[in-house]
Amino acid sequence: MILKLWQLVKKFPTPLLLLSLSIVCVALPVHSTELTPENFKSSIASGLWFIEHFSPYCGHCRAFAPTWEELVEKNKEGSAEATGVKLAQVNCAVHGDLCSANDVKGYPQMNLYNNGELVESFKGARDLERLTEFLKRHAPTPISPSSASEIVQEEASHSSTPNSSGSVLILDDSNFQSAIEEGPAFVKFFAPWCGHCKKLAPTWKNLARTMQSKLTIAEVDCEAHKALCKENNIQGFPTLVYIADGSRTEYSGGRKIEQLTEFAKKATTSHAQPISSDELEKYVSAESLIYVLLYPSSDDKLLPFLRPLFSSLLGSPMVYTIADPPQSMKSRFSIPSASAWAIVALKDHDSTTPSAVYSASTSASSSQHDESTLEHIKTWLLHNRLPTTIELTQDSFQSVMNSPARPLVVLAAVTPTLKVKVQERIEEIGRKWRTRTRGTGMLGINGEERPVVFAWMDIEKWKDWMKSMYGIKYKGTLELDDVEVVIADHKALIYYNTDHSGSSIRLTSSQDIFSALDDITQGQILPKNSENLIERAARYLNNKLQSIESYIIDHPKHIAFFILLAILLVVYAIRKALADEPMDRDYVRMGKGKADRLD
Repeated sequence: MILKLWQLVKKFPTPLLLLSLSIVCVALPVHSTELTPENFKSSIASGLWFIEHFSPYCGHCRAFAPTWEELVEKNKEGSAEATGVKLAQVNCAVHGDLCSANDVKGYPQMNLYNNGELVESFKGARDLERLTEFLKRHAPTPISPSSASEIVQEEASHSSTPNSSGSVLILDDSNFQSAIEEGPAFVKFFAPWCGHCKKLAPTWKNLARTMQSKLTIAEVDCEAHKALCKENNIQGFPTLVYIADGSRTEYSGGRKIEQLTEFAKKATTSHAQPISSDELEKYVSAESLIYVLLYPSSDDKLLPFLRPLFSSLLGSPMVYTIADPPQSMKSRFSIPSASAWAIVALKDHDSTTPSAVYSASTSASSSQHDESTLEHIKTWLLHNRLPTTIELTQDSFQSVMNSPARPLVVLAAVTPTLKVKVQERIEEIGRKWRTRTRGTGMLGINGEERPVVFAWMDIEKWKDWMKSMYGIKYKGTLELDDVEVVIADHKALIYYNTDHSGSSIRLTSSQDIFSALDDITQGQILPKNSENLIERAARYLNNKLQSIESYIIDHPKHIAFFILLAILLVVYAIRKALADEPMDRDYVRMGKGKADRLD
């Protein structure tokens, strides 16, 4: 058997053997107990276990390896600093199913188990000091009061105020994850050669000073840390991302210090402000869009349940809470009497007709662990946060046109001289549309409710873009009747500029616009493409390549199988070709009437 195995190995090319050996060597864990699917459950069934789930191909794991070795040494049985917690590793590159079963989302991930049950995952900076503190906190052996006091003091020193120095925090591969896990951070991804980045640099430093002790202001040099920026899907410079509680929001507003400061302050303040029922009118009059939570004060679990969702809105819109609202308010908003609590969306300074109402029949205590409920509420919040009317500018464009709600945008191209008249006209049309849709502003397309937004855009400033996207040509000074209107579905890169009869959509007639919207619903008019044929083909191919890339990343075993199958087929074909004898081929030709020839 050994002789046959040796003969088989000798047939492999030397470079391939060396490569295989190097991969096996790299995959070996550092000096701690290695757990596999065969011994994982039985090993951790008794006592406290601290398990590192890692991949040998992960840069963070390789950088962390020396620290893990030190931690293992310190916790060896008999060591003066041993905590009694057993340490082990799982190689996720080899045992991927085991890591998936333990809900491993990234590498390295360190989980603490007690008698086979998951206690918690380690969060924070992966340095020896904090890891040791973590193990001491969970140590099965008692720690002296003086030691416990020291640990509390050390932890307090680490939970310092964010951005205490008022300076920009430099992030790289070694500290990025720990920094965003410690609290909210506003991160600038930039390249040193980028002109816009250079222009933003002093403003970013100013923002760090302004938000001292309030919010971490950080930056990543994507030229020096390309892999990190790729992991964060950075596709242009500078990209500004607000990261908090595991959620990421790309900032698309203006880059003046006043605009950045306003965003940062809104993002970090409380997003559930309690008010009385008598104060509601004041806030509706001041803001064009707000959410109002109506709930019983006895449901003390509701606000903690909803707070992460409200925080993800980053203060736009604000959420106001009214405890124990009067029955007259519930009746005004048509909230069912059986509802335990409700969220009301109020737009356009209208405090009587809500644009949407989310009501729940059960208290938070019965649904606090229901992830599907949270996801449903999150979707509702995102789909109802768009205004009825708005001017599209560099600051507001992304939040409207690329909204996850996929709105249809009735867009008018205006000159500065007509801006006031157009705004008044569009706001009037928006009010009529809300009345027509009983306050919702929604349009049903193929069984899906999608919001309609009425907007205007400065054609003098964006004439090239509007011409290339919607075929709108700048004609100089216009009258209200000359204003061109399109209905844009920006997510799909299509638009409509006529009704079913082929007539242009006129801003002066709300009926023209509403008829065109009805025609879109009924499929009576065909859309026009914002891209030409070559651009559409390129986007199609790009999407296909991205799909293939995602499949390769998500199904490495399938890819390995297909590669192996292809190699076997090639080997089989080569062997079959080499095995054919010349006489076999001559025999075939002789069968075709050439029996007197051997060539």
